[in-house]
Parts: sequence; structure tokens; C-alpha cells
Amino acid sequence: MKLIIILLLALFPLCSSASNHYALVFENNTILLVLNLKCSPCDLNCANIQYQIFNKETESVISGVAKPVTTGIENNFRGYMMRNNN
Repeated sequence: MKLIIILLLALFPLCSSASNHYALVFENNTILLVLNLKCSPCDLNCANIQYQIFNKETESVISGVAKPVTTGIENNFRGYMMRNNN
């Protein structure tokens, strides 16, 4: 079963970088989401994004490949679509 998750990001996350590798981290009461980007977070066509979702309640981890989705620079919207190959 493929798990497809679409996250709509309303706020710009805290971003840390080290030699062209970026990590975006999002957290709420239930999950911790880490996006590992091998390109700039400003690159709307970044094709090399890995994700890990840590479920705090079940202590499980889901990982896979993410794809950026956007409505364009003029609409200032950015999100990510994630697929799990299980």
C-alpha cells in the first residue's frame, strides 16, 4: 500500500544548512517530520528530497521520497507530497 501524504506548509520553517545539505524539521504533539534536501529549499524543482516521519504515540518511523509542490512564486505557497513504498 502506498501512503500519500500532502503537507500544506503555511509558515516558513526553520532551516539549517551545511555544505548544500538542508534539513527542514516540523513537529506537533503526534509527529516529528524531517525533510532532508540535497538542494536549496528555495529551489522549486528540487528532485532529491528524503523524508522521515517519527510517530511519537506508536514510536514508529515512516520514510521515503518527497516531491515539492507549489502554486508558483506569485502565490507564495509551498508544500511536499510524500510517498511510502510499503
